[in-house]
Amino acid sequence: MIKKLPVWLENKVDPVELLFRLIIGGIFIYAGILKVIDINTFELSIRNYKILNDPWVAIVALTLPPLEIITGTCIVFKFLYQGALAVICSILIIFITALTSLLFRNIDINCGCLGLNTTIHMQILIDVTILTACIFLLKVEKKQTKEL
Repeated sequence: MIKKLPVWLENKVDPVELLFRLIIGGIFIYAGILKVIDINTFELSIRNYKILNDPWVAIVALTLPPLEIITGTCIVFKFLYQGALAVICSILIIFITALTSLLFRNIDINCGCLGLNTTIHMQILIDVTILTACIFLLKVEKKQTKEL
């Protein structure tokens, strides 16, 4: 005879979901902090993409790092969760598009992503992997919301 599980065990966190949340949230918190610490280098990295002009470069340099820190924190603590995941997915799509534009325009720069010294191709692969994990988390959240 199968007994009903206690409430605290029924609401157990999925370990895969928790791992993805910690990794994705941690990546964005870390990336945001790196950019805040050296905002001038981050602004120069944005300029190197040759996509935005002044004053947009400065606006992005000042707003993106706090946005990354806030959304990363929201994902880790599952606060405003679906919105934070949607923002992160949007940011990643913009990052991937910007990196791809570098390839099409034959511009070879150090993208300044995550403090890593990677090729543009490798950074696109990293961003696509993170985006895939975010989409997975969105699907898991929708499934859990439907079950309630």
